[in-house]
Amino acid sequence: MTLATPALAHDETHGLVWPGYQIIMWQTKTARQYQVLRSLGVTAARVQADRHGETRASAARKVEPIVQAGLRPYVENIATDFYSAYHRWTPGKPKNWRFLALQARIAQDPQDKSVFVRQPSLSDRHALGRIETRLTRIVRDYAFCRPLFFNLGDETGIADLTAAWDFDYSKPSLDAFRVWLRRQYGTLAALNREWGTHYRFWRAIVPPTTTATMARTDGNYAAWSDFKAFMDVAFVRAIRAGTDAIHRGAPWAQSAIEGAQMPGWGGYNYALLAPAVDVMELYDAGQNLALAQSFHPGIITLTTTHWSNPGALHQAWREFLRGTRGMILWDPDDRFVHPDGAIGTQAKRAEPFFRQMHTGIGPLIEASKRAMAPIAVLYSPESFRIQWMLDHRNLKAAWTKRGSAIENEDDAVRRARREVYRMLARLGLTPHFVSEPQIATGILHKAHDQMLVLPQTLALSLKSASAIKAFVKKGGVLLTVGQTGLFDGHGRRLSKPELSHLLASANPRVVSLPIADTQLMPTLLNLLKTAGISWQARVENATGQVEEYIYRLPPVKLLALLSDSTSKQHGGAHPVTIVLPKVTYVYDIRAQKLIGKTDRFTVDVSSTEPTVLALSKAPLSRRSCTSVFQWRSCP
Repeated sequence: MTLATPALAHDETHGLVWPGYQIIMWQTKTARQYQVLRSLGVTAARVQADRHGETRASAARKVEPIVQAGLRPYVENIATDFYSAYHRWTPGKPKNWRFLALQARIAQDPQDKSVFVRQPSLSDRHALGRIETRLTRIVRDYAFCRPLFFNLGDETGIADLTAAWDFDYSKPSLDAFRVWLRRQYGTLAALNREWGTHYRFWRAIVPPTTTATMARTDGNYAAWSDFKAFMDVAFVRAIRAGTDAIHRGAPWAQSAIEGAQMPGWGGYNYALLAPAVDVMELYDAGQNLALAQSFHPGIITLTTTHWSNPGALHQAWREFLRGTRGMILWDPDDRFVHPDGAIGTQAKRAEPFFRQMHTGIGPLIEASKRAMAPIAVLYSPESFRIQWMLDHRNLKAAWTKRGSAIENEDDAVRRARREVYRMLARLGLTPHFVSEPQIATGILHKAHDQMLVLPQTLALSLKSASAIKAFVKKGGVLLTVGQTGLFDGHGRRLSKPELSHLLASANPRVVSLPIADTQLMPTLLNLLKTAGISWQARVENATGQVEEYIYRLPPVKLLALLSDSTSKQHGGAHPVTIVLPKVTYVYDIRAQKLIGKTDRFTVDVSSTEPTVLALSKAPLSRRSCTSVFQWRSCP
C-alpha cells in the first residue's frame, strides 16, 4: 500500500468500482476552467442528459471538454421528472410549485382526495417502464466515456421531499397496496383483527386518510401506518427498478440519487432505500449517513460543499472522516475558477484539502476500515410514524398545511437516536443500526452484538420482542432510552407494552432510561463493562465538543480528532487531553513523532483539520513506518 495509490471501494455485485476520493464540479464550465480545475485536484464534472433526445453524438459533444481536461463525467438528473415529481426545477417557479398547488386545492376543499393521487404513480408499470427504457438508453449513449455514476434524480421523494402527505390513492397504487397487504397478513381475518375493520374482499380495501386517522380514539393507527409503510416500499421499488435499468445499460454503471434527506417521510426509510442505489449524495442529518452505511455497507456516499461558507473546511473534513468518498462543488458564480482561468479565493481555500485527499491523510484513511463496536441501535420508522401521529393528531385537517421544512423539526424519536449515538461517539465507539426485520431474523447473533439500544421505540413487533428476549437470555445487554413497545409493529396500541416484564425485572443487563437523562453516560459506562465492551478513547478538558473517529489499519488503529465548528477557537488548535483504556504507543502521523507509551496524553486539536494519531500495542516496525505511513524512518 502506498499513499500515492487511491484506495478503491468494493461493491459486492460490481467489483472494483470507485477510484478514490472524487471531487466533482456540478455547474457546467468552459474547457479552460475544466483544465484549471483538474490542476487543482478536481476529478470529475457533471453532464446534464437530454431525457428525450439524447444520442451518442450529442453525448460525445457534451463530455468532450470534460474528458479532454482529464476529468471523468457523471450524468445528472436523468429521471427527476419521475422520482422528484413534486420538487424539481421549473423556470420561473418555486421548485415545489406542484406541491404548493395541491396544498391550495385541499385548503379550498378538504374532502378532495384527488390531491392525493401521485402523478406519475410510483406503482404505474407503464410509467415506470418508460423511465426504465430511458435510463438504459442514456447509459448506453454515454457508455463510451464510462461516467462515474448516473443520477436518477435530485432531491427525490414521494411527495415534496419529506412532507408527510397521503400519497398515493391512484388505482395502480391501491392495487399494489392490496397485494402487499396480502403478503403481510396472509388472510383478511388477520388484517381485520389488526385494523379493527370488517372487509370481505381484498379489492375493497382503501387506506384511511391522515385526517380520518387523527379522529380515532382507540389508539389503533395500524391501517394508516401500514399505508405509509407501503408508500416507502413503493418508492424504493421504483428506485430499485431505476438502478436495475442502469445496470442493464452497462454492468459497471453506478446508479445514484442526490439530495437525500434526513430519515422520516417522503420515502426516506434508510433500511429500504440505502440498498436500492450504488451512490448517494446526502444532507448529513438525523444520522442518515450512518444509517445508509449500516444498511448498505458498500454504498458510496457523497456530500455537497459550498466553499464560500466559513465552515466549509470543517464540514469537508467531518464528512470525509464519517465515510463520504467524494464531494460535489457548488459554484454558480464562477468564484472557484473564473472564466478566464484565474483561480478564485474559494479554490485557494479548498486546494490544501484536495491535496490531502489525493496524496496525504485521505488515502491513508480510505485504506483503513472504520472500527465498529458490537453495539446495535434499532432504527424504527414505525416508531417515527406513531410519534408523529401522537404529536400532531390535534391538528385534524390542518396537518395538510405542513411542508417538508417543518417536518424536519426535532421529535422524541430523533432526539433519542441522536443522544444515544452522540454518547457512544464520545467514547470512541461506533455502533451499527439494525431494523426490526433484521432483529426478528437473527441479526444480533449473526453480527456478534453484545449490546442493543432501543431509542424511543414506541412500536415493536412480537417477533422482534421475542428475539430481544432471547438476546438478553443469552447474555446480551439491553438499554432502552425513552418509551418502549407501547404499540405493536403495525401501530395498534397494546394493553400491555412489549418487553414491559423484561424492563421491570432486576436483571442488571437490562436498563431503561428517559430521554436525555443525566445518568445516561455513567449508565452507559456500566453497561459497556457488563457487556465486556471496552471504550476506545475519551476526551477530557476540551473547550468545545471534540469528535472522535477510530479506524483499523493493521498493525495499528488510527484515531482522528476534530473540534466542533462552533468552538470558540474555530480555526485555531487548542489542547485536549485524551484518555485510553490501556497503555499504548501513540504516534502523531503528520508530525512523524512518537508522543509516548501512555494511556493519557495531551494534543492540539483544530476544527479545520483533524489531528490523526496511530495507536499501536508495540513500537512501529521500520516496514510500517516506511510502507504504511511513508515516513523516511521510525521516530
